[in-house]
Amino acid sequence: MHKTISRRQFLKVAGVLGGMSLLRPVWSLGQAGSPEQGGAVSGTVVWVPSICNFCSSFCDIKVATKEIDGVKRAVKIEGNAESPLNRGKICARGQAGLYQTYDPDRLKQPLIRVEGSKRGEWNFRAATWDEAYRHIIGKLQKVNPWEISLVGGWTACVSYMHFSLPFCQSLGIPNIVASPLQHCVTAGHLGTDLVTGNFNVHDEILADFENARYILFSLNNASVAAISTARAVRFGQAKKNGAKVVCLDPRMGELAAKADEWIPVKPGTDHAFFLAMLHTLLREKLYDGPFVSKHTNAPFLSFVDEKGAVQLAADKGADGNPTAYYVFDLISQEVRAVPAYTNTNERTKSGSRIQPGLNAPNNLTWQGRPVTTVFDRFIAESEPYTPEWASKITDIPASTIKRIAVEFGQARPAMVDPGWMGARYHHLIGQRRLQAIIQTLVGGIDRPGGWMMNGELHHKAEVSWHNTQQGKSDKDLLPVQRPGMGFAYGLLDIFANPGAWEHGMPAFSFAWAEEQAKAGKQSAFLPAMADTGLLEAVRGELKYHGRPYNIKAIILNAANPIRHYFPAKRWEEILSHKNIDLVVAVDVLPSDSTLYADVILPNHTYLERNEPLLYPLGPNTGIGFTTRIRTIDPIYDTRDTTDILCAIAEGMGKLDSYIHGIAEYAGLDHAMLKREIAAAKKAGKPLNEAFLKTAYEAMGHFAEHVTGKHMSAAEVEATIMDKGLLMLKDADTVVEEMNMPRKIPVPTSTGRLELFSPILSSFGEKAGRTPLFDPVLGYVPRVVSDKSPEPSLNADEFYFTYGKVPVVSHASTNNNNAVLAAVTKPKEGAFTGLWMNATKALALGLRDGQEVEVTNLRYGPKVTATLFVTEMIRPDTVFLPSSYGSRNKMLSVAGGKGTALNELMPYSIEPIAASFMSQEFTVSVTPVNS
Repeated sequence: MHKTISRRQFLKVAGVLGGMSLLRPVWSLGQAGSPEQGGAVSGTVVWVPSICNFCSSFCDIKVATKEIDGVKRAVKIEGNAESPLNRGKICARGQAGLYQTYDPDRLKQPLIRVEGSKRGEWNFRAATWDEAYRHIIGKLQKVNPWEISLVGGWTACVSYMHFSLPFCQSLGIPNIVASPLQHCVTAGHLGTDLVTGNFNVHDEILADFENARYILFSLNNASVAAISTARAVRFGQAKKNGAKVVCLDPRMGELAAKADEWIPVKPGTDHAFFLAMLHTLLREKLYDGPFVSKHTNAPFLSFVDEKGAVQLAADKGADGNPTAYYVFDLISQEVRAVPAYTNTNERTKSGSRIQPGLNAPNNLTWQGRPVTTVFDRFIAESEPYTPEWASKITDIPASTIKRIAVEFGQARPAMVDPGWMGARYHHLIGQRRLQAIIQTLVGGIDRPGGWMMNGELHHKAEVSWHNTQQGKSDKDLLPVQRPGMGFAYGLLDIFANPGAWEHGMPAFSFAWAEEQAKAGKQSAFLPAMADTGLLEAVRGELKYHGRPYNIKAIILNAANPIRHYFPAKRWEEILSHKNIDLVVAVDVLPSDSTLYADVILPNHTYLERNEPLLYPLGPNTGIGFTTRIRTIDPIYDTRDTTDILCAIAEGMGKLDSYIHGIAEYAGLDHAMLKREIAAAKKAGKPLNEAFLKTAYEAMGHFAEHVTGKHMSAAEVEATIMDKGLLMLKDADTVVEEMNMPRKIPVPTSTGRLELFSPILSSFGEKAGRTPLFDPVLGYVPRVVSDKSPEPSLNADEFYFTYGKVPVVSHASTNNNNAVLAAVTKPKEGAFTGLWMNATKALALGLRDGQEVEVTNLRYGPKVTATLFVTEMIRPDTVFLPSSYGSRNKMLSVAGGKGTALNELMPYSIEPIAASFMSQEFTVSVTPVNS
């Protein structure tokens, strides 16, 4: 049954829940927040700064608190007008965030599974925190460290990275399954990263829509229309400024509806479109030649080796790493060596001024080998990918493809939106890489109207460049201190490296990949924090160098893999398997995954906690920091993730080493942190504030490093409590002083933007020369059938797509929010139903609102869905929202609502990052009980 809630009912619920003390700054400066009068909340209120937690955009907010019946309540949420990120705006989810805190379905106290009951059924008894900890620690002490795995959602992986990584290292746990990586970061993001050296596009790249004249979107309704206020604000300004917006999407979603031109591309063929676009840009010479020549590896000379692989002309040191690359100098008309790592090709290794050519003369040789430039290879390899070729694949007229390419190339500044989650097809990494190459060709990197790197990345890259010039290596830094892909390499040095652990066992995903490769089976090169091999390790089928690699304990931290990993049945088997001795769930609400827990530890909501650290301002280009300030005291017997992890580490006898690790990762003063923790423990207080207090002190020293002026911890806190954030250097200054790559290198292996990919080249050397690993260009066609050639669709057969909707985040249980459910009601069909073209539905005898059965024709699973009939989707395609289908009846609003997307999915991964290939099939749609 659909539930609604009035404002009066909401405040009545709020009035009977627990109490709160006055907000107390950790440095005792007085009352947090500022009193204001009137507005949406009657009477005097106190506005407290915080950060929204309903998606990964990290919007800055202010929360109105008001005393009601003698108890302080959170009564309103607004965007923080001081924020350069979301600029005072906030989406419907953010405004409805109050209801998560006051949700009667919340987890209110620790729970332990009733003895004899089965995982997958809700049968728990109340427990104290001490009892819950004893139960967990008793189980963990009986298993080996490598038999434990953490599973983290985006909150755990982003907000608590500085706590989860040292937790694993302190306890010797080499296993983390991180939801954002396998879904998003190492799929859609990695393609971009291969060119720019970034790691996390969400946080590290700000798409500067408002200064762009032309914006092209592909596979990305989410970043503007369904998730990110910070991007939507800039997109709205771009529309006001007259930017032309073109959107490739099989359906007219929220973003396509705002575009100047909607192009209903055939699902999974966007890669072909961008190859044809590149073909046109190169031949029409619609690229920024000076930028590409100076700041990319396009002018590097290359040759074809004896195995037929393209190699860069380079000198190499004793360790096998390049010490110089070679270019053709247009001034001297000679082949000259340039430094292996720098931001520009304008000087030789000896310091002489040169002008590197993008094209090499005919019959040029280097060390007796015929060579040509990387840029020439792009021209040659793009030759077959004409607009006419792409038209047959995409269903887009060749004239349209060519027109868009020319418009894009002539309209400066122009932008290809970098894209977000995209783990859908085998070619996705290649497509996102191609988009980054096109953005590079028009010089739109770290330039207004293009992709602006965030302040944190600028700062880390500048420190790294300074270290390089001083003869130091980034390998001396912790992973979290390294810029961009350096962070990823740091993680690989730990989790993929058996030598990093006393027990000699790497993460099970890398153990699985190595054993698969030995057996001649498909594996993955970078299964970083992926779930590959987990099922085998749970079943007892995985061995590493002959040693059994079993998983016996799983800790879920703000993660719901039953609903957000593919397929659901795989994770149901993992969590319910007889070989698993312990499942712990740390969460706010009862998700489908908490059904399988042995112990449930209730978490504070984001309005009830101080954050233990300060965080950079996401994709904002300036250097600034923010944090959450507790708005109200916790209203139930819940605890913060920081205290939970510390309690488990202490029970395992590892608290001292864990605290030391956190101090290292977060840049905190270890001695001060130990003192503050000791004081908190003596006073019987949570440890969370000890970390925050130490973080304020550390930020004061960091502020001096950035601005030259030291700030006391009290001044840092006062600024954040007043404005909600601390700005240390504005965006214009950052871009002027640290422009990437005009002033400092980007964090790639060469310091330049890499059109030729050394990473893909290295994969190709191991896996063979296939289009997937082509370091120049490689077309990987969409595959939706096991038959070749792909057969035409039957009458009731469709290509399958899915995605986010504006009122629900993908990896959150905020669809249990009664306020958002009420907002959804008028558009329930569009937000929860299976989209089908109206003409097609009529031909099949199907009607709007009808219950239908959706069958995966390649792999077999079936789900039921409610049909939403519309003209706003291609006739050969259906679309399903991704955020519904919860089966947990303890969720009174979300339970049983909508279709569980991942019950239709196969377990299909690609061989680079083990990302999910979640749209490589077709479906049939028939009436239920037909």
